[in-house]
Amino acid sequence: MSVNWTKCLCLALLAVLGLAMGAGGARASCGSAPIVHGMLTSSFEQCGVNAAAFAWFHGRAVQRVIGAGGLTDTGNTVAGHDSGPNQTLSDFVLVEGPNGAANGSYLGSTDFGNYGYDGCILNIPENASGCAGGRDYGVLDYAISGIDPLAPDVARVAAVSVDFNEFFQAHILDNAGAPAVDGDACGGDAFSFVEAPVNCAPIPAPTLIGSSGDDLGVNVTLGFGDASGITILDDCAIAETRSTNCPRNLLAGRVLVYKRGTCAEGEVSTFDRRVYVYPPSPPSGFTTVDANWRMFSPEDQNYNEVLDPGEDGSNGGLVNGQLDRIVAAGTSPSTLGVRASKVADGLNCLYFGVVIGLDANHLSIDPPANTLFGEMVLSPMVSVNPVPVGISGGTLPPDLITNLTATKISGGVKVDWVTGSEHMTAGFDVIGAKKGGRELHLNATPIPRLEGTTGRGASYSVTFDSGQLKGSNLIYVELIGTDGSRKRFGPASF
Repeated sequence: MSVNWTKCLCLALLAVLGLAMGAGGARASCGSAPIVHGMLTSSFEQCGVNAAAFAWFHGRAVQRVIGAGGLTDTGNTVAGHDSGPNQTLSDFVLVEGPNGAANGSYLGSTDFGNYGYDGCILNIPENASGCAGGRDYGVLDYAISGIDPLAPDVARVAAVSVDFNEFFQAHILDNAGAPAVDGDACGGDAFSFVEAPVNCAPIPAPTLIGSSGDDLGVNVTLGFGDASGITILDDCAIAETRSTNCPRNLLAGRVLVYKRGTCAEGEVSTFDRRVYVYPPSPPSGFTTVDANWRMFSPEDQNYNEVLDPGEDGSNGGLVNGQLDRIVAAGTSPSTLGVRASKVADGLNCLYFGVVIGLDANHLSIDPPANTLFGEMVLSPMVSVNPVPVGISGGTLPPDLITNLTATKISGGVKVDWVTGSEHMTAGFDVIGAKKGGRELHLNATPIPRLEGTTGRGASYSVTFDSGQLKGSNLIYVELIGTDGSRKRFGPASF
């Protein structure tokens, strides 16, 4: 649904925008007009708690680099044109929405005057003279993401992309998704705003389908869920320069990221879910920031984010002079296999997550020289699979059942077993048998593993009634490997 404003509202709206510009201009590094979102017609909703945002000049962000703090435009440098260290409510990159931040409601509210916002959007105009007679500036993108309070491993996200609204001299996020009115970017189209809330939607966490390993690594099969419900809007129906800046190609795919840690139970709950946790801006120059959740590359065998000698083309990668990343294209469910190298440095487990890759358009930051280019942006927060994947170096001990007992109880039997370590365990089957007689499966479906790939052991206990036993007096347990193999343990008599 949209609302088409008429020009009679112009003075009132400009007064509101003027206040916003004044607030941003007090510390603007390049004098760019502010983003305005929700102040007119809309808001971000269902975005989770403690949301983070990232805003950038379309095609020209370098998310991993922040520029110097201060009030001076630093030009077209390696830091690109991005929002630097500003992400949260306290940074005023977003503000509390009409339904409250505690309920996932936010308004976009930032400008290119943010400290560390290296490179000015005004440096690269799209037209010397636009529909209002002034210079026409480029496209601004904005992504917001927070954690679902009912599903703590799931991040929610929305992204919008808007051209410069020359009539209002601002980037108005409410223009994203709005329909054409009269084809005039300084007429009715300038007043075409989305009225309905822009809802964040969940990023499907990766599923661990199976794994198998050897002395050097673990082969992991991962599932990427349906991401078609994620909101990504642009203003290509009304943008002044849509003939050259549309389509925006904002969605790049679902990107596999990871974080390393111990294999301790509950470890994943201690992780900050922001993809980048920025330090303060440097006093001068720029600072390269290591991602809090790094993009996974099978070639990066020592997990140092550097293409070391011998890594290029390894573990199924391409020989191309760079670390190959894992990106599931599109939004449909898909399955991918990756290889994770084993290392011996004390961080024995790997945790996988998924973020949404945005704006892999790689436009030139420095047009005269065409030597600096934007990089793909990652949505601000990550959805995580809490199951750790063990990557400790050396030969792994086999997955074994170290203790198996069957105890007769009233009306049946209780079967207990203990695993010494689970590195490639998918589940278990319990087999009943008579001495010298036939066997039967006592469980209809495999009994789920408790640890699976963590390297830790676990205790299991199940009961079966006499009807299920059908006269059996011996119990075997089969350990099912993630590669489909089976190991039988027992018998235990009762």
